[in-house]
Amino acid sequence: MHRVTLDTRLDDCPLGRVTAAHDVTLTTPYWNLSPETGQCDLWVEASSPGRSQLEAGIRALRDADGVRRFELKWKRGSHATAHVVLEETVAIETVMANGGAVIAPFRDRDGWERWHLGFAEPDAAAATLDSLDRRYELTVVEQTPLTDSGAAAVFRNFHEAATLLDGCERLTETEARVLRTAVEHGYYETPRGESLASLGDRCGVSDVAISKTLRRAERKLLGAAVSALAGLDADSDPPAARPGDGG
Repeated sequence: MHRVTLDTRLDDCPLGRVTAAHDVTLTTPYWNLSPETGQCDLWVEASSPGRSQLEAGIRALRDADGVRRFELKWKRGSHATAHVVLEETVAIETVMANGGAVIAPFRDRDGWERWHLGFAEPDAAAATLDSLDRRYELTVVEQTPLTDSGAAAVFRNFHEAATLLDGCERLTETEARVLRTAVEHGYYETPRGESLASLGDRCGVSDVAISKTLRRAERKLLGAAVSALAGLDADSDPPAARPGDGG
């Protein structure tokens, strides 16, 4: 197996056109292509910096050319979920024609769509990229044989990887910024390159506030990591002996 990650601008895809014109990010975790109708059935997660940007993005997607069905399922604050049916794009048709598959959610932001594709053979991946490059603007981010242990581990341990990602997504913007600053400036090094007081100065808050923010961020990330480790440990345990087994 061969995995390809690429960024592309799809002028025939409503998702790309909407994110090029509006401050909204569209993530598609689930989708299905119907060979009978030639349409793509999507579940789209929309997020924006604020409610007004989200509303504008949702309206634009609902009314976009190529959208055959739009049903808003859930909306709260600056996040929403919608069921969308689109006409098949040339890009999807090209991937399928070469025996490829989308192996992870794809995401649209600023007019660019990130895809993670899987192919049985590198030659099929190369043929797909060559065809897409003639039709679209694209950048290949990464190509990885899935025989590579690190790449394959993500798929074998999808639930654990999702648990870690969930921990990251639960961080508030402030928690993520403070944690990133702490790591970048050596707060977690031995000896420490940054104290709570100096870290607070960098972030413009008191050392007490920094300490509380770091503890909240650490609790979320460590909780997710411990949960993921528990799943990895369970997967690595040998199967329990069945009644009647020897030994």
